[in-house]
Amino acid sequence: MSRSRHRLVMLCASVLLCVLATLMPGRAHAQTCTATVSSISFGTVSPITRAAVNGSGTINVTCNWTVVSLAPTALVCLNLNATQPRVLTQTGGTATMQYDLYSDQAHSISWGSTGAATTPISVTLQQPLLGTSTTASITYYGQIAANQPTVPTANNGDTVYSHSFSGAETSLMYGYYLLGILGPPGCSSLTTSGGSLAFTASATVTNNCNISASNIVFPAAGVLSSALSATGTITAQCTSGDAFKISLNGGSSNAVNARTMVLSGGSATVGYQIYSDAQHATPWGDGSNGTSAVTGTGSGNTASFTMYGVVPAQSTPQPGTYTDSVTATISF
Repeated sequence: MSRSRHRLVMLCASVLLCVLATLMPGRAHAQTCTATVSSISFGTVSPITRAAVNGSGTINVTCNWTVVSLAPTALVCLNLNATQPRVLTQTGGTATMQYDLYSDQAHSISWGSTGAATTPISVTLQQPLLGTSTTASITYYGQIAANQPTVPTANNGDTVYSHSFSGAETSLMYGYYLLGILGPPGCSSLTTSGGSLAFTASATVTNNCNISASNIVFPAAGVLSSALSATGTITAQCTSGDAFKISLNGGSSNAVNARTMVLSGGSATVGYQIYSDAQHATPWGDGSNGTSAVTGTGSGNTASFTMYGVVPAQSTPQPGTYTDSVTATISF
């Protein structure tokens, strides 16, 4: 009789141990968190606009639990350890363009790391009621800093700038806890590593130019027995490294080598010419009929080019105001 009771007690103890075993947390490798980061592209950038350029990417974070877990909450912290200021580097070159990545759309919180005492991107995930895995999507934001007009292109064409994150520049840390009892912990307290995060930030710097011009206003004259001179200015701004050409058309005469101003409200004309040099040796035109266009290479900053206008001595037509409309075109 006593032996039967002893066997019954042992059986109950075994059942109890089995139940307790199912309530214990799974081994560390069974509960893991991983993340993937989409690359961020800022698209086409024209530095001479001096404007900031924004972009965004997505982080997908996945955590797994055992079927029964005493730690149903997971904290995941994504560290960006890359040094600041962060730069995109010209493909095949050394030129750089400053930018940064942020956790907020207002670009006020730079994506940082606990190691640098800055703020990593973090997310908290809960074990689902059904299943053992859940995924959260987070948007991160990027901005190319404004006022970088001298960022160059290469070989007079669109140029890719990029920053590829890998290795020690990124890290993922995570930890599981029971909300309200053992946590929540902070990112700096996490000790389990989920590896690094590989992604790329990129932008394409494109050639671009702006152009403006002031008028050439000759002095009033009663007779045209001697030459009259006046100047005007063309202002151009082109991407650094961008070769450009500025041409002037023939105006109302449609002749770059024989320009004329026409009497307002009439048909009388006054001949004149525009030169690119103070010695009046090089007529500024489109490269035809003995004229030359002005060429240069952009620096990213504005550059000024003087137009030298001359009305040579000639027969004086009837009095009045004489004008011509000339179009300046910049090619790049």
